[in-house]
Amino acid sequence: MIQRFKKCALCENERELELSHIVPKMAVRALKRTSVGGIRNTDNPDLIVQDSEKHYMLCSDCEDLFSPYETYFSNTIFQPFLNNKKVHFDYDSKLFYFITSVSWRSLYLDLLDFVENHVVGIDALECLIDAEKTMRDYLLNRRGDIGKIENHVFFFDGIKEIVGSVDGVDLRKMHPNAAFHRGITSYTFCYEENNTYGTITNMMGVMLLTLYKLGFEERWINTKIINGTGFIEARDQQVTSVVGNEFTNIMVNLEKSIGLMSQKQKEKVIEHIKNSRTPIEKTAIYEDWINDKKLSDNVEE
Repeated sequence: MIQRFKKCALCENERELELSHIVPKMAVRALKRTSVGGIRNTDNPDLIVQDSEKHYMLCSDCEDLFSPYETYFSNTIFQPFLNNKKVHFDYDSKLFYFITSVSWRSLYLDLLDFVENHVVGIDALECLIDAEKTMRDYLLNRRGDIGKIENHVFFFDGIKEIVGSVDGVDLRKMHPNAAFHRGITSYTFCYEENNTYGTITNMMGVMLLTLYKLGFEERWINTKIINGTGFIEARDQQVTSVVGNEFTNIMVNLEKSIGLMSQKQKEKVIEHIKNSRTPIEKTAIYEDWINDKKLSDNVEE
């Protein structure tokens, strides 16, 4: 067995590292369980993948440190929203910690790329480096807060109306329900001209956002998670933000992926649906297909 003794990204001790999921494994399991054609690689949709992005990043102690918070999120927010259509959620400080831990993992890895490839300017880079250290100290219980950094949750329930277009294509034709509900992703974004930096994580329509810096025109209503006891509802949420561009990008990436899938793979998916023991009408994706078709049908040609 190969020993992978390197510095743990969190505690920074020289330890044997484990493969760490960037998006928690609970989301991957839920996506696989409710999939009708397997989890597809976005860049190569003909390829079925068995897992999401993982890296040798954390030691076993730090993996164990995060585990109870992932369980808390799954039981308190994720599963009730997906399975029971729950809209009101009471929470405590464990939710704040969980969001911070997920965003920190993405930020840590993205910073390696940003530094090596000069992706962002010096001001943005300094902001992100400071945020990573602040979040790491909080996760290790070296401090009790993360300063001015904010955590938010935005719920994509059934999308009945959406306005806008990309390259002349109406967003109502871009399968928004499937894009958000049938995907998982996590990455850091920087809008330097707007002074808005953050990390976005989509877990099948449950959107986690950590905002390191907000521009003056940012408006986030009924989405903020406090570092303590509170409640949040999956309704009456309003976001006016450059982050809306990231929501659009998620839809665009799905459309590109659909276009790249070969006819042979499409036929395999159809055959899989026909042979499934579960009627398609009872699958999680069926409602998304119906809602997306209704949206598309409303587009005037």
